[in-house]
Amino acid sequence: MIRKYLVQALNLIRQNPLYSTFYIVGTALAISMVMLLVVIYYIKIADIYPEENRSRIMVATTAHMQNITDPGSNTTGSISYNFVKDCFYKMKEVEAVSAIGVDLVNNGYVQLPATKHRIPVVQKAVDPAFWTVFNFKFVNGAPFSEADFSSGIRKAVISEEIAQRLFHSSDVTGKYITIDFIEYKICGVVKTPSYATNLSYAQIWMPYTCIPNYDKYSQMGALGGYQVVILARSSTDFDFIASQVNDFTRSFNATPQDGYRLLWHGQPYAYWKTLFRVNEMTDLDFTKIFRQIGSILLMLLLVPALNLSGMISSRMEKRLPEMGVRKAFGATPRILFSQIIWENLIFTVLGGCLGLIISYGMVLLSKDWLLTLLDDYVMALPDGVSMSITPQMLFSPVLFICTFMVCVVINLLSAIIPAYLSLKKDIVYSINKQK
Repeated sequence: MIRKYLVQALNLIRQNPLYSTFYIVGTALAISMVMLLVVIYYIKIADIYPEENRSRIMVATTAHMQNITDPGSNTTGSISYNFVKDCFYKMKEVEAVSAIGVDLVNNGYVQLPATKHRIPVVQKAVDPAFWTVFNFKFVNGAPFSEADFSSGIRKAVISEEIAQRLFHSSDVTGKYITIDFIEYKICGVVKTPSYATNLSYAQIWMPYTCIPNYDKYSQMGALGGYQVVILARSSTDFDFIASQVNDFTRSFNATPQDGYRLLWHGQPYAYWKTLFRVNEMTDLDFTKIFRQIGSILLMLLLVPALNLSGMISSRMEKRLPEMGVRKAFGATPRILFSQIIWENLIFTVLGGCLGLIISYGMVLLSKDWLLTLLDDYVMALPDGVSMSITPQMLFSPVLFICTFMVCVVINLLSAIIPAYLSLKKDIVYSINKQK
């Protein structure tokens, strides 16, 4: 039966190329907009290299200190080293806890000791647990050890891209580079990550213990220069992990901190929740968030569905004689309705495939700015950095399922009412439309 509907749909395309083209292209444009959002969200929250454990990751990025007597007086910032050491590093029932010194280093310049040519690089100051939380693939060497970290030895892991630019080789373990006029020994080279994985992305990673005064800066006991990434054994442990942070925070707030108290606003978040964070002083309101996303998707689907519905209504008027004759020979409304729905579903699937290709093309052509739209702060890419897109980011069963579901929704929204109204008409009326 489905094969028969497919043949009829192909015949309709040949008989009415203009109508078919408008229908398929209209569907493709609608689906491409929806799929564009789906692809962006997928790249931001899916388990992709090197953040392949996102489904088990929790993140605490900023602390909020509020004046106890004057709630309008607030201070926010990254987390202090002492708070990381006393709270997060001592957490129980976790696989790993990593602190990233986001305020310890800025984007700098790297050069070979014997040359004057410098290239800009993105740096990250991390700890040994960073390599457990994130699944970097080492193409040469290994990460710095716990002993290197404890001793503050200047070692560095570099990306394969930087290794090729500096040495024209990935086999560079044991060689030296100069970062902002300070010499580091290369201990490992990793497969270059995408800038889209900004929590882990860098071009050079070094131990934060080799940064002067890495443990000194602290304001109000909780504000400092670190973000914390927690790798849970399972996502079912998230509530227990959050409870440990809340228990320590209550103890922390019991001691006066210059008249301020510490607020987390739900942190540490499950990784996917960081995508919806508004600012450092606001709790996540998922009712509002899902309502906004739902409104956007409804508009993207409803407007083209209404246009397609008008096209289908016009087409159904021309097919009334055909439907009348088939009714006269015993075809039931159920059979005719099923035929119409299947024919339009085939058209919609063709449009969906085209829309998927369009959405992928838009992502690939506009990736440098498109993938930063959902970030907290939209900034230009650092010098020497490009937004790479891997096949893993684009091709996923989830995306194909989403495409198919969007096709079904648009098909149902656009075809049901015209088909129902046309099939309600009397056989005699339908046949007389041919005159």
